[in-house]
Amino acid sequence: MKALLKNIARKLLFVAIVLAGVLAVLLFLGIYALLFLPLCIPFVLHVKYTDQLYLHVRWLFLRRQIVPAKAKKKKKDKPEKAKPEEPSPEETPAEPEAPDKPPSLLKRYYDARGLRGFIELLRRTVVALKKFRHGLWLGFCIRQLSLRVHLPGDDPAALAEQYGKLSAAIFPSLGWLTTHLRTRRGKVRAHITPDFTGQSEREIKFSATVSVIPAMLITATLVLLIRLGLRVALKFYIDANSQTD
Repeated sequence: MKALLKNIARKLLFVAIVLAGVLAVLLFLGIYALLFLPLCIPFVLHVKYTDQLYLHVRWLFLRRQIVPAKAKKKKKDKPEKAKPEEPSPEETPAEPEAPDKPPSLLKRYYDARGLRGFIELLRRTVVALKKFRHGLWLGFCIRQLSLRVHLPGDDPAALAEQYGKLSAAIFPSLGWLTTHLRTRRGKVRAHITPDFTGQSEREIKFSATVSVIPAMLITATLVLLIRLGLRVALKFYIDANSQTD
């Protein structure tokens, strides 16, 4: 009888431990989802420029205008307090001379590694930034981008030259965006309209809608900081305190 009771007690204890573990895992997943899932909802940035720049941010049902900022109410100026009288030069005690400061970290690094060391740090930083760009690829998307330029001119030859230079500056940049970043197909457009009458003024209109997932941005930023800390900052500190070459 006692053996049977002990066996039942062991089974009940095992079931209780399993249920406690399952509840702990569910609680952890619930807290993780509560903190992480809102960061997976993208922020939508809408930029528009005609005669003035406008920038709106939207997240779920929340909207806020960033540029131009809304005017804040001015606070009433408080009466200035009377300043205490400054002591005369004769009463002011002479400050002790500061001891010579040791050379800065940059100076010590340059003495140890020279210009070649700074070039190596720059190379490592560029490599880390390139990987940071690849990490942002999943969380960054250009939903819509439109650029319209009205180009007037009296001289057809000069206008054609301006049109060629402007096209050479705009279209390769848009091609780079569509190949290196996530974009919606057919939503990145640019139109340059030459006006040979010369009766109108130059006009530029620009609008873009970009979505950013905060979770991807935070993850890529943390990875970038770790890479910069290990590959750039740590090497800089160690080389600065090493012996001079």
